[in-house]
Amino acid sequence: ARHHDVWHYALWSLIQQSEIQFAQGFLQAAWETQERAFQLIKEQHLEQLPMHEFLVRIRAQLLWAWARLDEAEASARSGIAVLSTFQPQQQLQCLTLLVQCSLARGDLDNARSQLNRLENLLGNGRYHCDWISNADKVRVIYWQLTGDKKSAANWLRHTPKPAFANNHFLQGQWRNIARAQILLGEFEPAEIVLEELNENARSLRLMSDLNRNLLLLNQLYWQSGRKNDAQRVLLDALQLANRTGFISHFVIEGEAMAQQLRQLIQLNTLPEMEQHRAQRILREINQHHRHKFAHFDEGFVERLLNHPDVPELIRTSPLTQREWQVLGLIYSGYSNEQIAGELAVAATTIKTHIRNLYQKLGVAHRQDAVQHAQQLLKMMGYGV
Repeated sequence: ARHHDVWHYALWSLIQQSEIQFAQGFLQAAWETQERAFQLIKEQHLEQLPMHEFLVRIRAQLLWAWARLDEAEASARSGIAVLSTFQPQQQLQCLTLLVQCSLARGDLDNARSQLNRLENLLGNGRYHCDWISNADKVRVIYWQLTGDKKSAANWLRHTPKPAFANNHFLQGQWRNIARAQILLGEFEPAEIVLEELNENARSLRLMSDLNRNLLLLNQLYWQSGRKNDAQRVLLDALQLANRTGFISHFVIEGEAMAQQLRQLIQLNTLPEMEQHRAQRILREINQHHRHKFAHFDEGFVERLLNHPDVPELIRTSPLTQREWQVLGLIYSGYSNEQIAGELAVAATTIKTHIRNLYQKLGVAHRQDAVQHAQQLLKMMGYGV
């Protein structure tokens, strides 16, 4: 292609190569192929080609997977800028990525206003099925994060189910269907879908799809109370992430993921790479999706102390406000150093707080304190 000066064919082949590498789970190789494509655009002044948008978009997807959210967002916005002279419908894919960045940050207000624009575009144009499946993905994740079963059920009723799942576009749409089914508690059909997706992904070596499927299977097992199966597929997903580098795909599963990772980290049985990744994912979730209750803030503590079933120990030797905060952070999987950083005090001070806290709760170990916090949250009606 280069020989004939047909640069756009050369660019197209690099973009295709990068997409294939991404689908197969070789994200670092995909990154390097993209670098060559960016170089080609620069050398041959191809910035105005619509294909340039395709490249910055797949770069944004990669950055998103690695939880480099600010860069992913900037990349998606530059894609919108490339298309500024085209119909707004052309911006659907980059807009989808902006929603994805908001979802990974747990910024649901922002995601909602971007989704309004996205749904408006969906209603005013005809799109290729993989564009629709990408747009549907962020809608279904948003419904999951907000517990909007009504929208999910409505979407599921009107969504065509593809006949096959033999490429990564169709895998994506079937994953959307399974995610909606899990949200609605339709575990059996979702499990059938995901088992078949995994079979296809393995035989076609679509390792990125397999990584995503395992995370959904994990949610399915977790939500349906099959905790051992949930842990097994989560370990598989973490191991596969050594190759794909996935972070954000774990993060968007929010508190259910955080809870499982806390348990795994505390068991101290993860191989080193998986342990590092689990801690990194947990940090991201704590930063972006930390629910109010994990703080044990004053309002929560007051309601807790007035609860008829509050343990006698807590009533007779109440924790200080600072000790409640420390308990919340222990529950969120923070180490002593991280708690000290979060509360801006010395690590020795934190140790004192923890000693007092254990004494008042009548526990000896961190794991006991986490379980204690969990029981209190359950008592208060939080689905933990």
